[in-house]
Amino acid sequence: MTDYNENARVPHVSREDFPADRVAVYDHIMETRKLEFMAELFARMASSPGALEAVASVGEHVRFHSVFDEVLREMIICTVSKEVGNWYEWTHHIHRMPDDMRAVCGTPAAEGLPAPVGPVLRFSRIVANNGKANDALVEEIRNTLGDRGLVDLTVMVGYYQLVGTFCTTLNVPIEDTIERTPMPD
Repeated sequence: MTDYNENARVPHVSREDFPADRVAVYDHIMETRKLEFMAELFARMASSPGALEAVASVGEHVRFHSVFDEVLREMIICTVSKEVGNWYEWTHHIHRMPDDMRAVCGTPAAEGLPAPVGPVLRFSRIVANNGKANDALVEEIRNTLGDRGLVDLTVMVGYYQLVGTFCTTLNVPIEDTIERTPMPD
């Protein structure tokens, strides 16, 4: 992906520059995500403390409290990121899965994987493109993940669409320490 713009349109807000009465929000993000530094996504969103708190809260749920195992969660994140052109999130998550899954993630082959993976990734691609998942696909996901899984999946796709819009609109830069793995065509 060569057209991802990293000329940030909002400043990086450090902990020292964050409103003192809201610094617990900043610290909570660092703690829950086990970060040594504030990720650019959140440091840029910190220009609006309320937005940062609300968005990070949803992200915390889908990343750490949803029904998905780690590999499926990362594949969902990368699938949505690819569909919405969010190279920032792609580069942050593609390395968190096994090589065999990394090789197919974001390609049509991923949707052919056995349930729940294939159907979940097909749903993620369709919904990330503002399409409508048909009843058969929804039922297939419900049968393997239950209602909670269906809701968690829908919220996760929506969350990463929001993050994608934020990153691509405000040109959130990718940290220098992150390997810039290309997205598949």
